[in-house]
Amino acid sequence: MDTPETNRATDESLDEDATIADRTAEIPEERDPQPTARREPVDQTAPRPATDSSDAPRLSDVTGTFSDYVRGRVEIISSFARRHRLATALLVVLMAAAVIALALAFARASSVPSHDVIEASAYERLPVPEYAGGTFGHDDILVARSVDVRGITRSGSARADTNAQFGASGYASAEVVVSYSGSSVEAAQGAILEFSLVNENWVGIGSPSDVQVAWTATTGVDQQKVVRNAHLLLARADVEHSDDEQGLAELYDGAQVEVTAESFDLKSQTDSLTIRCSKQGTFGSYVCDLTVEFAFRSATGQWEVTSVKASEDARVMSLEPLLGTWEGTFQSQETEGDKCLAGRDAGLTLVIQEAGNGKIAGTVSGVAHYHEHPNGDAASCDGDLAFKDVPFDAKLVSEDQSALCFEAELPEDVDGTTSLTLRFGSEADADEATAEVKTAYPHTGSFLFFPVDETLGYTDLFSLRKTE
Repeated sequence: MDTPETNRATDESLDEDATIADRTAEIPEERDPQPTARREPVDQTAPRPATDSSDAPRLSDVTGTFSDYVRGRVEIISSFARRHRLATALLVVLMAAAVIALALAFARASSVPSHDVIEASAYERLPVPEYAGGTFGHDDILVARSVDVRGITRSGSARADTNAQFGASGYASAEVVVSYSGSSVEAAQGAILEFSLVNENWVGIGSPSDVQVAWTATTGVDQQKVVRNAHLLLARADVEHSDDEQGLAELYDGAQVEVTAESFDLKSQTDSLTIRCSKQGTFGSYVCDLTVEFAFRSATGQWEVTSVKASEDARVMSLEPLLGTWEGTFQSQETEGDKCLAGRDAGLTLVIQEAGNGKIAGTVSGVAHYHEHPNGDAASCDGDLAFKDVPFDAKLVSEDQSALCFEAELPEDVDGTTSLTLRFGSEADADEATAEVKTAYPHTGSFLFFPVDETLGYTDLFSLRKTE
């Protein structure tokens, strides 16, 4: 009686015999080689037979042969796969696993931090640059706006100056540029950030390296700072003044300063200003227009003065404050004899109608003393001559910040001459104004009964006050 084991052995034997038979059928039988026939010698002079083109191999024949070969190989492989389904399946699975493993290994070896991770790290690890405008720029507060990832590099080890991260399976470096903006400037801060791959997560390590900041001005200089530091600009414009001249910074100390014009060029990062410095005194004033060119330096973020020029008349005093009517009050008289005080009641009136270019012009009204000395001080004398609205043209003979002195000769009279000296300001009192009316009276006197030609002089001193 057949047992299951006997049947199984019989089936395996039959399968093996069938396999051997199949394999035997696949091997073509070798044919006996044909005997080699001996050829007759060829007559080289005999004509060659014409070639029949139908006997030459064609492309379709070659293609068909190759297709038959491929088809045969495929049938062999298919037959093997049908007979060994389990082995074939295992082989396919192993090959797929190998491909997947290689892909994962390649992906891990070539993976780098994502842009989102790098951007977040840049915001966190790079401090916002602090900005101070310096002498001429606006002080500002910056805010981070965006991160530009310029490049990412994978490496197998940490940077030399960065400690290796425990448990890290990889390292990477990222080049970033963070943009910041404020109300007057913008900044671009570039740096290199280091990362390590720990537990499949990229984390930042070490400190940012190659940190550099480039600045861009979005507005011009701070005009208030320019006004406060105008003395620096005056000093720079005055580098070539002579030793006997007062420096512009000193001359305009305490002056009114204002910016009258500005032109900011964003593309060239320049700013051009016109600044007016005005110093008004009681009797004179100074005006200086400064033309200043500024340039913004991206490396430092500071505005620098590239050129400054002062107007040509910066040291010329304007005499416009002298224009108007001045009333004189008699103070005293100087003479070599007894005094004639006619000027006390007559007073002095001065009308200045023109002022500029170192001179003033107008009219004067008062009294001249064309007479001899009285016997004792007198309120008036014969020969006192009242004059009214006599034109004068006075020249500036001395000048400093506290005092101006003008001198003029009045038209000559038949009885003598009268001169006018005007002083505005003094070392003791910068607001003091005085006038001196000097009369020269020539006549013939006597000495020991001998005639002597002599000139008598009277100088009346008046204090002046502007009335209109």
